[in-house]
Amino acid sequence: MHMTDKTAMLPGSFLLFLEQEEKRTQQRESSGVPALKILINAAHSGGGQARHVRRFLLGLYNASHWPFELDRLRTLDADLQQAALEVLALDWNGREVHTYVSGGDELFHSWWVLESRT
Repeated sequence: MHMTDKTAMLPGSFLLFLEQEEKRTQQRESSGVPALKILINAAHSGGGQARHVRRFLLGLYNASHWPFELDRLRTLDADLQQAALEVLALDWNGREVHTYVSGGDELFHSWWVLESRT
């Protein structure tokens, strides 16, 4: 039995649900990846918001080691807050956020080392 044969056996409402979920996944990725790049740039900026952005991203990378206090979002400007929410939604796709960028694991690990010193 081919995959299309199996799909044909599914109820129409379930197929609609799967199509809607795929569309939501694609929407989260199309807005979340650019937002992730904005946050990465902010994390490297050296400005006052950089540490909070790094902590947010590390919280997604390893929440048990880097719990994120939500009041840190209040320290970010509106554009960075919006980017953080889009990246949080991107995380719902079930793929590790650092895998959306080339060298992401090394980058996040460098922030881990940097933030461990403070």
